[in-house]
Amino acid sequence: MVPTILIADDHPVFSVALGMAARQAMPSAMTEHASTIADVYARAKSGPLRLILLDLMMPDVQGFAGLVMLRQLQPNAAIAIVSSNDQPSLMRRAAQHGANGFIPKSTPMSGMIDAICVLLAGGQSFPVETFADDDQDTEAPAIAQRIKELSTAQLRVLQMAASGRQNKQIAYELGVAETTVKTHLAQTYRKLAVTNRTQAILALQTLDIAR
Repeated sequence: MVPTILIADDHPVFSVALGMAARQAMPSAMTEHASTIADVYARAKSGPLRLILLDLMMPDVQGFAGLVMLRQLQPNAAIAIVSSNDQPSLMRRAAQHGANGFIPKSTPMSGMIDAICVLLAGGQSFPVETFADDDQDTEAPAIAQRIKELSTAQLRVLQMAASGRQNKQIAYELGVAETTVKTHLAQTYRKLAVTNRTQAILALQTLDIAR
């Protein structure tokens, strides 16, 4: 099977640049492009991917929620965050939420190729400053781990609840029974170690970038 690299970025010029770097790193791979997180999810559901290069600031996704969902849908794929924000704290959070690497958009083409080669070889590729700061948030990894334990369906329901939808509306949009939504939420509360909807939404908000 020909390995596939998915480039998820809504900026055409940078998407092309990532595609060029990916083809340099693995000429035998097929490269595909997606400009919305909905298209990314659809492609992730359709078959295995070798590598996903995910823009952190795509317009239709909340913070690290796209990364968490993709890790659920593609557990065996290497996933690297690509972002113009290169703060070490953001890079650490990407690692906590399941990223295998982080490529700042300021990285020269040669550096992108090197990072992609490492990721394709099964390694991790983060800038050297990512883990240099010892003053790290000790609670964030625990919350990140609990969020990782949510199923794709549970995470989707929680995201919809966080957007203000009530159970009946969530059930209608997902095409499931309202009791199914309630079951997903109950299991979500248990996995997140919270007791109600508000606390679960606050836990989800740790995926936001601005915090």
